[in-house]
Amino acid sequence: MSTSVDLTTMATEVMVGFDAPIQAVWDLLTNVERMAGLGPEHFRARWLTPGPALGARFEGWNRIGENEWDVVCVVTECRPPEFIEWNVGVGPLPSSTWSYLLTSDGESSTRVTQRFRHGPGRSGVSNAIEKYPERASRIVEHRSRELHTNMTSTLEAAARLLYDVGDSSGPV
Repeated sequence: MSTSVDLTTMATEVMVGFDAPIQAVWDLLTNVERMAGLGPEHFRARWLTPGPALGARFEGWNRIGENEWDVVCVVTECRPPEFIEWNVGVGPLPSSTWSYLLTSDGESSTRVTQRFRHGPGRSGVSNAIEKYPERASRIVEHRSRELHTNMTSTLEAAARLLYDVGDSSGPV
């Protein structure tokens, strides 16, 4: 098994449909405080500068098991209400880049594609590979699967939240 892994190729994406207009979906997805806690890993966030906007910064707190960490993120592209991208980490070597692409499927539905791309900076994955180089492929495979599952879970929870708010017969 190869112990050398190019983490810049580590990426995943998920797509989830929302029964809500694009502006409502945009407003929720870019509300970092509200999105925190909808999924299993990201549990708290706050804008450090007014956002969402190009160059805006927010801080996010994450947890996996007993491990907790916080990161500062920088919005690198912002085209309301269709696209937002942010780097995790400040400076030229982010640990990852994330984005939401929103596509209107009519007046009352929106398709959201969330993407994750590793690197080129250091991360928990690169630290784990450095510590256990013989497990590199398994570490990347496990984390990629975990990210895919968590991203799907978070977007599905966000879609339910918007559906419940918009449906007067459903729970709020």
